[in-house]
Amino acid sequence: MSAASRLWRRAPLWRLALFGMVFFSAITVFYPAPWLLRVFPPFSRLTHKVDHMLGRDAPPAAGSDETAASETGQAPPPAPAGGNASQGTGMAAAPPIDSELTDILPFAGRQLPLPAGTWHPVVTTQDGPHGELTSNVLVRTDKGVVTGVIIARATTASVPPDGVGEIEAPCHDDRDYMRRVLGSTAHSSQCVATYSTLTISDNVSGSATINWAFKRLHVLGFPMPPVLVSALWSHIVQAQDGGVNFQTVEIALSPADPGSAKLSTSLDDWSKQGVGRSAFTARFVGAVNEWIIAWAPTLLQGYDGALKPASSPRPGSEDPAWHG
Repeated sequence: MSAASRLWRRAPLWRLALFGMVFFSAITVFYPAPWLLRVFPPFSRLTHKVDHMLGRDAPPAAGSDETAASETGQAPPPAPAGGNASQGTGMAAAPPIDSELTDILPFAGRQLPLPAGTWHPVVTTQDGPHGELTSNVLVRTDKGVVTGVIIARATTASVPPDGVGEIEAPCHDDRDYMRRVLGSTAHSSQCVATYSTLTISDNVSGSATINWAFKRLHVLGFPMPPVLVSALWSHIVQAQDGGVNFQTVEIALSPADPGSAKLSTSLDDWSKQGVGRSAFTARFVGAVNEWIIAWAPTLLQGYDGALKPASSPRPGSEDPAWHG
């Protein structure tokens, strides 16, 4: 009789401990503790795959938001504006976050060029009277830590021009680090702006969709710094029917060290008034300003559907938060 078989027969507590280890390991995969996902972010990828296989990552059905949120760890999707189905489709979905996207994303019948790295879908929505308003939220990570978030909105058909001022508002905000109107063709306008985005609040944005996206990232255990530096590109085109088509792309970038969510400067240094107090903050904001101005022509080419796939990182795609 071997030593292992004698141990198996004569050590019942050891057998019980072995069975318990297997059982509780399985329980941990199916029902992970939130603190464990925060301490070891790669574990969230395994648990998310398990949730996806079991269908637990689907958006909760109407009328059961609270129950579904507690069972799946997902925030309930934002409701359609006005709560009236006749006013818009109001559809929202949380795709599998382990899907990988690079280079070009087909978006609203156009092309959305992606900055360097691998991006993952967080939230997609479709709204408007005829579903003509669509949005995508994507995330990029490094060692499980968020390094970038893309929030893209666009029309698939012309909409009334009443909301043009709201679309262009970020390009005229005095709180911006930088704002600039870019050259454009007749009957169109184009602008860029940069500003800070705080992630420590439940209300990251005035948009319920964006708040839901960031809440989903927090629930899934993706660490992110308390502030991101956002770069916005906005493009509006007048339609022949008197309406407008538009696309806005907001790219929020992490100023934290590679693989970390901690800032090397104080939070106050990331306000417009505080940028001058920190040399690092000034350099990072300046790099984002230069990058979005240089990246804008590529975004415009994507809007026009004129991009070709690239096998290596596209020229100009390496943003200041990309660490290779």
